[in-house]
Amino acid sequence: MATLAVVAIAAGAGVTAYGQYQQGKAAEAQGKAEQQILEYNAKIKERQAAAELERARAEAIRFGKEGEALLATQQVQIARGGVLATTGTPFQLAEETEEELLADRMMILREGLLAESFRISEAEGLRFEGRAAKARGKNIKRGATLAAGATILSGVGTSLYATYKLPAFGTGASSFKPPTV
Repeated sequence: MATLAVVAIAAGAGVTAYGQYQQGKAAEAQGKAEQQILEYNAKIKERQAAAELERARAEAIRFGKEGEALLATQQVQIARGGVLATTGTPFQLAEETEEELLADRMMILREGLLAESFRISEAEGLRFEGRAAKARGKNIKRGATLAAGATILSGVGTSLYATYKLPAFGTGASSFKPPTV
């Protein structure tokens, strides 16, 4: 009967250890999968960043062409009035209009650069989360492997105790009598 108990203890320890090891492997695999998903999402953010900047550049070009047309219309209207557009108030008006148009174009580009920068920082944040998820899975696996080893050692110790009726720790080893063969 004692032999059956020892086998049951050892088998239980083995099954528990195997389960702990498998949980560790599953956690590691999940961490890797999370990292891959987050890396994929980071690449999407980078594509969005490039699209944001490209959109801003295209908008700035379109706005620049509209501005040139506005300046040309302004000069034509001034010329129709019989005023010389290269001096005085008409010249200042044209200069101010050009400066405002340039400032607006620069603002469009600035907003595009900020949007790009934001998307890139989102991508880096996702990559950081991915590395953390992978490391977490790896650490869980390492812990589970150690726990499995401890379970096996505990099972062996319990089996030895059950087989040889070893004294409890700290009760004195002098009462230990090895089995006779």
